[in-house]
Amino acid sequence: MDEETQGAAEGGANAARPPEGARPRPASGSAAAPGTAGAARGGAAAAAPAAPPALPPELQRLFDRVKEQLPDVERDERVHGALGLRVAPERAHAVLAALRDMDGVRCNYLSNLAAVDWKDAIEVAYHLFNLDDPSVRIVVKVRLPYQGDEEPEVDSVTDIWPTANWHEREAYDLLGVRFRGHPDLRRILLPETYQGGHPLRKSFVDRRPKRQRLVRPR
Repeated sequence: MDEETQGAAEGGANAARPPEGARPRPASGSAAAPGTAGAARGGAAAAAPAAPPALPPELQRLFDRVKEQLPDVERDERVHGALGLRVAPERAHAVLAALRDMDGVRCNYLSNLAAVDWKDAIEVAYHLFNLDDPSVRIVVKVRLPYQGDEEPEVDSVTDIWPTANWHEREAYDLLGVRFRGHPDLRRILLPETYQGGHPLRKSFVDRRPKRQRLVRPR
């Protein structure tokens, strides 16, 4: 090889060699860059719905038993430590009565009735237990849509669990839920003459006149 040919070959090799410290470019048709592949995987993962968390075996058996006899109830995955169920308002009383009487369930104790305002709906939650079987623990949620100052309604369960009497009065007093069929639905914490609304509503405004704060002298 003469000197001219050898110099041209060395020049071509040097041109093909990347500068020192430069990141090599992927060849055409090779795998996508790591960032691109990660973004593609992230998009696929975002599109796939997350599977609900598995229930403990005893709660899964309980859910299967309830679902077999009450196919219209749905599981509420937000409840932990108990079986969470969602029920339509018009079915609430029938489902709750069934949970009290159902073989293998027998929710004979209503430990609490709570309510939460989500601005467009009030959610009533019934915490149920079987005093003879600690593995039976159920939370039934009923969502009651409303607008403005409306007072949404659901059937009272005082005929199923008499202890619901005061629980329902408290939910009415503080959140404005009306329980149809309640024997004595009136305020329980605030004065019966109070006209300022329901204090645990998101839209509640305290219109009482400001009072001077009294400080104990030191």
